[in-house]
Amino acid sequence: MTYDPLEWTVRDPLEDTVPDPVPRRKRLSDGRRRAIEVAALLLLIPALLATEWIDDDHQARNWQTHERVTVVRRGGIATLGHVRLRLLGRDTTGSTTRAATPSGAVTLKLVVVARPLDAQGVKDVDQVGYTVRDRAGHVWSAGGSSDPDVKPQVGTDGQVTVTAQVPGNLINTVVLEARPGGLLSQKAPGPTPVLRFAH
Repeated sequence: MTYDPLEWTVRDPLEDTVPDPVPRRKRLSDGRRRAIEVAALLLLIPALLATEWIDDDHQARNWQTHERVTVVRRGGIATLGHVRLRLLGRDTTGSTTRAATPSGAVTLKLVVVARPLDAQGVKDVDQVGYTVRDRAGHVWSAGGSSDPDVKPQVGTDGQVTVTAQVPGNLINTVVLEARPGGLLSQKAPGPTPVLRFAH
């Protein structure tokens, strides 16, 4: 038998086995693991939905209360930014064209006189946003359109036709609201000015 001097210096580390110092737990079975995952999902999904609902409610409350509403008396004139507005009249006959309106809704038309006060007002005329609101606080979006052939001019009255789809039984009770819209609404810090036209 020959003696190899390298035998004691070069050894295979896998030859020596040492007991694991960390006690290992038994793994969960697939069925038990799936049950825990399902239970966690059933708890987390309602919690996530509740958190999102509370956050949306908080944001909506901040948006609604972050307005400064000015009620304009019937036939009165009010200024929104660099534009002077007056509600001229309303068509409450209500078009009931089936193709254009949803079931039970009629088209309300309101005529608004808009006068730009300066060069900025000429740009702002098309940025004004319109909505209609009933006494219970329900809001419907409305669109304003002016004659494309007539360009707004400083100190000159121009007509804007505002149309909205509202339930037929509310056509005589809703009121018009005007507020800065588009880029105009992002310029001014603080509460958003809103004009509410009484009738």
